[in-house]
Amino acid sequence: MSTRNNQPNRQSISTPSNRLPTKRPTDIKTVDKDKHRRRNTFITAVSISVVIILIISIAYYLIYVMPFQRIIIKVDNDVVKIDYFLKRALNSSSDDPIGETINTLVEELIILQEASKYGIEVSGEDIDTALHDAAKGDSESITDAEYKEWYRQLLNSTQFSDKQFRDLVKRSLLRQRMIQYMADITPTTTEQDRLSIIVVKTYEEALSVKERVDNGEEFASLARELSLDTITGQNGGDMGWFPVGILEGRFQYVLKDLDIGKCSEPTINNLATENSATDTTDYAVFMITEKDVAREVQPEYLTALQVKTYTDWLYEQEGIREIKYYSIHGGNYDDETNAWLNYQLQRMEKGRTSSSTE
Repeated sequence: MSTRNNQPNRQSISTPSNRLPTKRPTDIKTVDKDKHRRRNTFITAVSISVVIILIISIAYYLIYVMPFQRIIIKVDNDVVKIDYFLKRALNSSSDDPIGETINTLVEELIILQEASKYGIEVSGEDIDTALHDAAKGDSESITDAEYKEWYRQLLNSTQFSDKQFRDLVKRSLLRQRMIQYMADITPTTTEQDRLSIIVVKTYEEALSVKERVDNGEEFASLARELSLDTITGQNGGDMGWFPVGILEGRFQYVLKDLDIGKCSEPTINNLATENSATDTTDYAVFMITEKDVAREVQPEYLTALQVKTYTDWLYEQEGIREIKYYSIHGGNYDDETNAWLNYQLQRMEKGRTSSSTE
């Protein structure tokens, strides 16, 4: 029996050299050039895209991010940035939200820096209690679900974060407690003046009254004859006792260093408002008839005196601190910054109105 050779016929097997076409050196160079060109085109396209994205990102940052991260108020080492400032102004009820917010934030920063020196603190529990009391309103109680929904809506309408709003409540409580502290230390006996007044229509008339008093005529008689204030006029101009410094600035100015029995310089008494149908401006002159260095404060003036204690303290604090107001460009606060802030405030208000109507 013959055996068949099982080994394959080597000549019948195709080798790689037989199956593939042979590339010439020039073909290889052409392929490499095409690959290199495509790679360069891809890299160029990617680079251009990156540059465009970078330019857009920088423009977006410069227009929509950076201005809002700039500092607008600085009190010593504490600062307020524009984005927070605008949120506070947005929720202001003042006719001048920008000016009112500036003053409020400076006051808050001073209190934050000083409160602990007077033993005044606000805890997290104090904040929780204040928030729940506000949510509850006149109701006796409120459920957790009702509170959470109330708080969610509150954050949505004010545009504050939870942290920002809780900090706002803390500032409000600190201010209340500082005012109360100043009220508690306000003395109930203080230096007082007994004042008399004559009210007339014009400055010229007031000046004439002063000349007549200076020339020897009796202040009380002229008050009964000329004063437009019928209540004090019939009493010879007598207004009663007033703690020194409690009246408005223009009155304090003419009363300062005024001797007993002397007539003051004329000053505006009532100033007409913009909506007045007629000119209601009138003028007054004063006389100090008595002085007392330690007199019991009448209840109707005690609150005003307590407020004065607080405002005097705040004014003193402002005088010893480094307070700066910056522009959107980093310099001093200017008209351009004020106009830009008002524009942003209007834009935010429109956005909030649109969201609430959807």
